[in-house]
Amino acid sequence: MRRKSGPLTKYPLVLFFSLTYLLSWWSVPVVGGSLFPYGPTLAACLIVAIGQGRGGLREWCTRLTHWRAGWWYLVGPLLIAASLLAAFGLFRLLSLSAIPFPGLPLPAIFLELLLLGGLWEEPGFTGYALPELQERFARQRGGILIATLILALLRAVWHVPLLVQGTLPWFDVFGYIIAFQLIITWLYNRSGGSVPAVMLFHYSSNLLAGGMMLPAFSGAEKQLYWMIFAACTILIGSVILVRQGTSLGRRPQLPHQGTAHAPASD
Repeated sequence: MRRKSGPLTKYPLVLFFSLTYLLSWWSVPVVGGSLFPYGPTLAACLIVAIGQGRGGLREWCTRLTHWRAGWWYLVGPLLIAASLLAAFGLFRLLSLSAIPFPGLPLPAIFLELLLLGGLWEEPGFTGYALPELQERFARQRGGILIATLILALLRAVWHVPLLVQGTLPWFDVFGYIIAFQLIITWLYNRSGGSVPAVMLFHYSSNLLAGGMMLPAFSGAEKQLYWMIFAACTILIGSVILVRQGTSLGRRPQLPHQGTAHAPASD
């Protein structure tokens, strides 16, 4: 994709993350510590429109509407569910607590997370920043892993206001998010560049973890369960990294191919 020239397009990723923080953090003092989830998406839309014009916007929207991901839609939610269930079993084993298994979230939680949940980060972080970073580092040894870790770090910084507010613990911001990004990169690459598949994964994480499991705990028990869940997710991310290697499921592309590619058949 041919980019327009200009001072604002020389460092598009720097500008993207700067705008992302600005557009997301303004809500923290206004609504009691919550981030504006649409910030990354709005930033990506502005940067692509300024730097790449209509052609860039069409390519970006192609990733956002890449629905044909097949069974990869199920992979993300299943991984989250497996991590949460494993954490619950380990929690019962370690704490000897008889806390009952939580029930399903209320319908209002489903709707709230659908409209205001973290899935709306993904058109920006996964639809724009991840392909840009992967392209920049693709020719380097371990480049896809480097791109993933850079994005994970910048995503962790995005969550720092929640850390300061006490909404998220340190191990979630600097541990779980890294594993979360490893899974997202792998899921995005293996699904053929499907942002909707990643959005469903993120929504499942918010719904099952934040809307169902974590509210069932309180105090020290909540911290223990949260830490075990983070550790289980880190284990899943580590297994993916070991099995897939530093390419994280990304196949080499021919010069004429775009950032989206056909899903793997296996």
